[in-house]
Amino acid sequence: MGREPDGSTVNRGAVIGVLVLAVVAAGVSWFFGVGVVQSLAVGGVVTAVGVTWTAIREGAPVTWPVPPVRSAPGARRELSEAAWALRSRGGVPERALGRVRAVARRRLWTLHRLDLDDPEQRGAIEAVLPPAVVAVLQHEGRPGLDLAGFQAVLSAIEAMTPTTERHP
Repeated sequence: MGREPDGSTVNRGAVIGVLVLAVVAAGVSWFFGVGVVQSLAVGGVVTAVGVTWTAIREGAPVTWPVPPVRSAPGARRELSEAAWALRSRGGVPERALGRVRAVARRRLWTLHRLDLDDPEQRGAIEAVLPPAVVAVLQHEGRPGLDLAGFQAVLSAIEAMTPTTERHP
């Protein structure tokens, strides 16, 4: 087996065998009265099928590589994924609010070590986020939020910056 520049291996014996088989197939078809051009086409088809079969049989990868997804918790990508759930009428659905609450929960914890679900930390959270945004994030039911209010919540979450001081 030989090693190609990209690191894959090729069974040269199998490829040579396929080429010999293609020449024989072209010769046999020509011998039995098929025209020269058609005989060469038969040889080409045998070569293509044989080399493809050899590559698949040798275990060469036949799928596209999938790049790893690198995303920090609470990244803007997660917020944009939540946007697909928004409707033009009827306000913001609870599903979108749930996603935004999850992002806010992670960002508050990652950047400030604050727990959105802890009522004792509400004052510290309101020092980081506007009180109206905290009220929306901590509201258990659907607060009847419109798209403009939802945009304000998203902007406030995105604008959070880390502090140098750690909260308990």
